[in-house]
Amino acid sequence: MRAGWQPTPVELRRQQDMQQRPPEELSELYQTALSCYQAGINVLPIRTDGSKCPALKGWKIYQQRRTTPGEIRQWFYRAAYGLAVVTGDISGGLEALDIDSRETYQAWLERIRDDPVLRPLYERIVAGYLEATPDGGRHLLYRCEGVGRNQTLARRPLASEQGYQTLIETRGNGGMLIIAPSGGRVHPSGRPYRLLSGGVMQIATITPQERSLLLALGRSFDETPARIREERASYVVAPGGFVEGQGTRPGDLFNQSARWEEILCPHGWRLVRQVNGVGQWRRPGKKGPGISATTNYAGNDLLYVFSTATSFEPERGYTKFTAYAILEHAGDFSAAARALVEEGYVR
Repeated sequence: MRAGWQPTPVELRRQQDMQQRPPEELSELYQTALSCYQAGINVLPIRTDGSKCPALKGWKIYQQRRTTPGEIRQWFYRAAYGLAVVTGDISGGLEALDIDSRETYQAWLERIRDDPVLRPLYERIVAGYLEATPDGGRHLLYRCEGVGRNQTLARRPLASEQGYQTLIETRGNGGMLIIAPSGGRVHPSGRPYRLLSGGVMQIATITPQERSLLLALGRSFDETPARIREERASYVVAPGGFVEGQGTRPGDLFNQSARWEEILCPHGWRLVRQVNGVGQWRRPGKKGPGISATTNYAGNDLLYVFSTATSFEPERGYTKFTAYAILEHAGDFSAAARALVEEGYVR
């Protein structure tokens, strides 16, 4: 349960009332939702139309406040919806590793089994929570301090068309994840999510160092070209440094409201100083003095990188959306835009 949180007397009475009901009166979905509540995990109802979207107009509020027993009863008592957990800090540092397919999972697992450090970590995580998705992939749930936002770790170019297939990603702050026993038309296939081991009351807690190893392994499956370019069809940096666009797309809204500290600092960048509105940055791992990049030079609100030892191409400017897509989604602009929509960057 999330540290420092305690149910109110009203919530406690409702919880006790629900626990006193005979188990046969409660659906498995409802019991799982109640267990999530007891474990300090926020939940959401999911539509049964195959869209995998929340059955709420404004679910982002549940990234800031706890779901209540009354809401859980309203949503799940008659099992009218699918069940999703809200990941991130609101649920006690909950993060999900989402592996897209059975093929990718088996290849990932082979590498786990050959690693004397990762194998016991994997065994600890799956003892806490492992489930199969309707498409044959896997969800691994764990808790960790400082999970950050959703990230795309690995993807593969599509052979028949432009774009990429996501292979491995995380769901953290700003994210949600559909879990077992959701079934029926919650997923387009009509197949259910299946819990394979553990449960929401048994989710393991790992260290930031262990998480870094886990995510590094996921990134090793990335098949995209090393040289990442901006999708200029959607976002064009004009000579004056501004972004030409309609101003209402997720990336446009992100460019207008996000702060460079929120984008760069979680990835090890350090803001050394600000001079006349220009941020001077030092790249991750750099020792001693020296500046690796600037932000907002000449008031253009761009990131301009000098170093060759980063994820960015040197000697060019990056918008906030482009930097976010590279750092959080391996350069997949479509995935980055979808993630921002989920975080509320819509108008």
